[in-house]
Amino acid sequence: MSESTIWVNGREGGQIPGDDPGLLFGLTAFETLRTYDGIPFRFEPHLLRLQRSADAMGLSVPPIEQIRTEILAVCQGNVSIRYTVTAGGNIILQRSLIPAGTAGRHVRVSSLSWVNPPSLPGAVKHGCRAAWLLAARKAQVDEVLLVDPNGHILEANRSNVFAVVDGRLVTPPLDGRQLAGVTREALMDAANAAQIDVVETALHVESDFDELYLASTLKELSPVVECNGRALSGHGPIGAELHGAFRRLVDAECGL
Repeated sequence: MSESTIWVNGREGGQIPGDDPGLLFGLTAFETLRTYDGIPFRFEPHLLRLQRSADAMGLSVPPIEQIRTEILAVCQGNVSIRYTVTAGGNIILQRSLIPAGTAGRHVRVSSLSWVNPPSLPGAVKHGCRAAWLLAARKAQVDEVLLVDPNGHILEANRSNVFAVVDGRLVTPPLDGRQLAGVTREALMDAANAAQIDVVETALHVESDFDELYLASTLKELSPVVECNGRALSGHGPIGAELHGAFRRLVDAECGL
């Protein structure tokens, strides 16, 4: 299997027309999911979120059953699958091998003051990401923490956020300004199963973090070792317990 294979409208190595508004203006909706030993993890929530994001952007998507069939046909081993729909009506399916060490790797972040435009709320998974990527590149970090005008963390530009503050596991509440992460929900389920108390409450970027983590499909739960130039501890006991509970949940749901 090659490290990455791309199909456009079902054709391997196909091309996107140069006048596709998705290419010209970033008008795309997408989902990234991953497999464990060929089994997609929490497949249905990803499909439903793709439909919601496309609807919010006025994009057409194939029937869910067709999308499911297309993705299942390329699920082998431990891979990531990105499914993108464009405003020009094109479908891009990308399968990539997941490099060893992706999950749980250390990350560095800086904060970016952010207010979502009313026309494109944070709950939509869209392709208009240049501002975030350029901010991360300028700060020379892996991701930026999107913070509201009061300094409260919404999410990172590719992840949800969990933290341990004063010995308590917390995560920002979902209020429509951030993506409802599939992995975030799975981590909450894992915490409940392991009787780890987790509180949804406002989290200030200048908090005195005992532990700070980014959560996403590919990184699972990755420790933040630097925030705005301030060194953090990285892995801690509560995060380690939560990540262990998450992997047990994955094994149970994927039959591993």
